[in-house]
Amino acid sequence: MEIQKPKIAMYAKRPFGDKLNAAFDFIKENWKPLLKFTTYLILPLCLIQALSLNGLMGGTLTMNTLANGNVENLDWMALAGFMTYYGLYNMVGTAILSSLVYGLIRTYNEREDRLQGITLRELKPLLLRNIKRMFILIVVSVILVTLALIPVGILVALSLFTSVLIIPLLIAFSVPLALLVPIYLFEDIKIMDALRKTFRLGFATWGGVFLISLVMGIIASVLQGVTMVPWFIATLVKYFFAMSDTGSTATVSIGYSFLLYILAIVETFGAYLSMIFTLVGLAYQYGHASEVVDSITVESDIDNFDKL
Repeated sequence: MEIQKPKIAMYAKRPFGDKLNAAFDFIKENWKPLLKFTTYLILPLCLIQALSLNGLMGGTLTMNTLANGNVENLDWMALAGFMTYYGLYNMVGTAILSSLVYGLIRTYNEREDRLQGITLRELKPLLLRNIKRMFILIVVSVILVTLALIPVGILVALSLFTSVLIIPLLIAFSVPLALLVPIYLFEDIKIMDALRKTFRLGFATWGGVFLISLVMGIIASVLQGVTMVPWFIATLVKYFFAMSDTGSTATVSIGYSFLLYILAIVETFGAYLSMIFTLVGLAYQYGHASEVVDSITVESDIDNFDKL
């Protein structure tokens, strides 16, 4: 009989390497439910998003006609539409994926059987709760970013020197914001309280947040590149043949367009799968920061002392 490994604790002080190991161990242990539920929830969105991706790429590539002065050949409205739709689909997909991943991690922490035998029906209440919170978070973030850009834009316009100072400040303040999503989804907390706690935990563990985001971002980029290359090459082949004098019936045929569509689905779905590494890494960075700053496990042990 195989001995089950100890459950991966969420709230624990960990050096950087152990945080990475915790994230990789969680993905390794739970890759089946992660892949299954991501396929259920994200793949249908990718079927639609792939259409916008091909349209956006095709419109972007044809913009070289500007060099020949053929501005009238560009369908600017269509290109703007593809950009808008792709951005909206990506926003929705990211919200759903974040809700799913953090819902699974929270369920893993609270459920005695971890994620063994977990069904979408069991996960549904927490998933809907997280999705609702993600869209609240998106709306509030858009408002706050818009309000922040106004004084930043004024300062940059006043002097080039101020822009040199503002860029490092923006980087310094943006790093802790990586913890906002896990804080708001893991805790039963109001959005403004979550924002304040984000900066409190984020600045206290700034280096860890930066390194986790950087390393997991590199891993995600490499994995995303693997799924993107076939679609990108196929798109360039179609473009170059379509722009040549001779052309190619193969690259403008319905069959080739369908191939591009399939490869676009693989690319978009691969992008979401690669994002899981960053989300899981930030979850355990949040657990580390909570333990370092607020001593979550100590407080929990005190609260449950009478039950020991």
